[in-house]
Amino acid sequence: MYSISVKRPVIIKTIVTKDFKKQAVEELMNELQVLDSQIMQLELQSRQVHDQFSTMGYMTEENKMYVHKAVEEIHSRLEQLGALRNELNGHKESIEHLALNNVIITGSLENYVELKVGENLYDKFKDAEIIIKDGIIQDIRS
Repeated sequence: MYSISVKRPVIIKTIVTKDFKKQAVEELMNELQVLDSQIMQLELQSRQVHDQFSTMGYMTEENKMYVHKAVEEIHSRLEQLGALRNELNGHKESIEHLALNNVIITGSLENYVELKVGENLYDKFKDAEIIIKDGIIQDIRS
């Protein structure tokens, strides 16, 4: 009988506990600290570019365009990081408001499943899940 192994998605669901909330908030706080550091570095870089070229006096059009482009790139990156910071703060607030024992989707994986002639494809691909609580697998549904 012919068969084939194919990848299928597996949803990771987490049971919300105090420890989960604490760990998730800590991870987000670490990411926010890294972002804040990157934002400060870019702001410093922006000031340095302004200061460097404001002391030069006469600038060619080419130099002006270079400065303008550099400043635009820095500001664009600052906007991106600011938006990401707002998004992470939103996630942090959402996690803080989660009710204990709720089940939430926290990720996905892929695994292989063997398909054989005559099997129902939809049954093989439906609702593959791993349920975890504080990092411990509680249930596997496939």
